[in-house]
Amino acid sequence: MISYSDALRKILDHTPVMEAEENRVPDSLGQVLANDVYSDLDLPRFDVAMPDGYAVRSADILGADRNNPVNLKIIETVRAGFVPEQGVAPGTAIRIMTGSVVPEGADCVVRFEDTDEPGNKNGPNRKNPAKVDVYTAVEPGTNIRRAGTSIKKGSLLLSKGHVIGPAQISVLTLTGKTHINVIRRPVVAVIATGDELVPAGTALPPGKSYDCNTPAMASFVASCGGIPRILGIAADKESSIEAMITEGSSFDAVITSGGVSMGDYDLVRLVLGRLGYVVFSRIKMGPGASVAFGYINKPLRNGKHRQVPVFALSGPPSGCLINLETLVRSALLKMRGLTAIHHTVVQARAADRVPVPKPKAFVRWTKLERGKTRFNVTLNGTDRTGPLVEMAEADSLTIIPEDTTVNKGDRIEVLPLSWRTDSSDR
Repeated sequence: MISYSDALRKILDHTPVMEAEENRVPDSLGQVLANDVYSDLDLPRFDVAMPDGYAVRSADILGADRNNPVNLKIIETVRAGFVPEQGVAPGTAIRIMTGSVVPEGADCVVRFEDTDEPGNKNGPNRKNPAKVDVYTAVEPGTNIRRAGTSIKKGSLLLSKGHVIGPAQISVLTLTGKTHINVIRRPVVAVIATGDELVPAGTALPPGKSYDCNTPAMASFVASCGGIPRILGIAADKESSIEAMITEGSSFDAVITSGGVSMGDYDLVRLVLGRLGYVVFSRIKMGPGASVAFGYINKPLRNGKHRQVPVFALSGPPSGCLINLETLVRSALLKMRGLTAIHHTVVQARAADRVPVPKPKAFVRWTKLERGKTRFNVTLNGTDRTGPLVEMAEADSLTIIPEDTTVNKGDRIEVLPLSWRTDSSDR
């Protein structure tokens, strides 16, 4: 039996990062960039207008104000996506829309608001004006975004290790990128064990239970950015467990539930030891103390081997979920290539008591609330709701260290649950 922190360290020591793959930019959401990406072009490619207005020569509007407007001839209207057909000569102006290429001869853009352009119009100027009164003088370069000022050709767009989100997809696509190299998502085999289990949606014979761990494990893998592959329910037989774990080892990782306690039919550790190596088989923290971790060496074509991590989780639903959140989560994030893999921890004030110390660390399903100046955490909900409802309503986990009592008002570390959309920490 080892401590939770030692167990997590050993897991991460034996957890590989996935290799890179080429993926379409829109399909790379949530993946980690595998290499630096550089721009193939300048943005903007040309000098463009920042506001809607008039492209003019600054020399033509010197001294202009509302009492002394400068009248210019309108020779063209230009909109984004089209190139001006004419240049701006002395005494002329071109109506220009945001993002349009600045015409030759113009060195500034005067906003519509600083001209006699109707201020209450919605859409085109229906009067089709031939002339414009300019009410302000501006310096050369005013309201023009110069070519290459947003992005220079050859400049670094995104560095290796960036997580691809909507902003990164926008920048990559804007510079013409269609594919990038990213760390691929881990594919994880999901296996439940136990003769007592039947799938939900079927009849429930006497002595049987619905298999809740399979959908919980699969959804957890997906929430961490992995790809779950559900293999089914293994019987409490060595042959059945071995067949499923062997099949699962063709993927990047294996997660099982049940069969890791001390009973006559707890066979997962035995099978894992035969197929590979057991790193640890119990932790000094509960619920979920009956949890094992190991790996299977799979041969590669180049003569080398890859380690396939195997997480053998506790069978009871609460222990299984706690194992997922405290042990498996960081491993899946590492496999995706992330560096921020350790669980978010917040300091909170206890809203109630845990007066009786435990001989090992104990995990509570808790409720975290953000006050005006601090977090508060409610540690006890079982008496009011029952343990399963408490688990379903919780938005955090609180680990009570071994031989520790907690009094109301004590400061304590709390782990917010990322799967809760209304969690205080998102």
